[in-house]
Amino acid sequence: MSAISVLMPSYNAAAHVRAAVRSATSQLGPRDELVVQDACSTDGTAELLAEAAVADPRVRVRHERDSGQSQALNRGLDRARGELVGWLNADDLLLPGALAAVRAAVERLGHVPDVVVGGWRLLGASGAVIRAEPALPLARGRLFTHGCYAFSGAVFVRRGLLRAIGGYAEHLHYTMDYDLMLRLVAAEPEQLVVEAPLAALRYHDESKSGAAGRHFFTEALSVRKGHCDSAGDLVRAAAGTLLHGVGVATARLRFSDTYSRLRLGRSL
Repeated sequence: MSAISVLMPSYNAAAHVRAAVRSATSQLGPRDELVVQDACSTDGTAELLAEAAVADPRVRVRHERDSGQSQALNRGLDRARGELVGWLNADDLLLPGALAAVRAAVERLGHVPDVVVGGWRLLGASGAVIRAEPALPLARGRLFTHGCYAFSGAVFVRRGLLRAIGGYAEHLHYTMDYDLMLRLVAAEPEQLVVEAPLAALRYHDESKSGAAGRHFFTEALSVRKGHCDSAGDLVRAAAGTLLHGVGVATARLRFSDTYSRLRLGRSL
């Protein structure tokens, strides 16, 4: 199949970036690439990225100041050469076998689809699995009611389509993935669902999801409003906003290692 480009926006992620890079490079094909856009990190991230680029020419690093994660992603997209584009944050992980599963599914299909969606895992600060989410196709109604139920790291988009719909919204700093998924479904893409778990999202105090829940809520509300086209959309958006508010209020409890162990014990 055609090459895969994995975009990695990066800024002061020294605690996690080595693992994130290795999770990608360990499964890149000879024509694949990891396109890193670093916002001039000062915590040792730049040195770790330099080591990775020397060790593997498929790691292409650029250091530039930017206006935020979305602009970094767009700059990485401008440099990407693969027909399928993924997005891996510098503190998240591609799970073992993820790219092989994507390649195998695309080869069975016989052509590159517009969107590939896989399952994903949520990890706590210790690395324990808090939640395992199944692979589900992107659907407008579910996005309104359940928010960003697909994890951006487990979604791959045909580069031509991603560019055609405008890439990543640079006015958004927390919910650019949510906005992107709503714009993708509006384009009525051909979707390929891969049952395998493809990526893992880390939840920790320094992550955006861990430190800025209220900002996520406010921005997600504006995204929902911006995409509403009907009374039905408004009803689903209202329900989704209520669920999101409850989720933000209880996030630290639900995503704690203690709660994870209790849930696991109850399931045995």
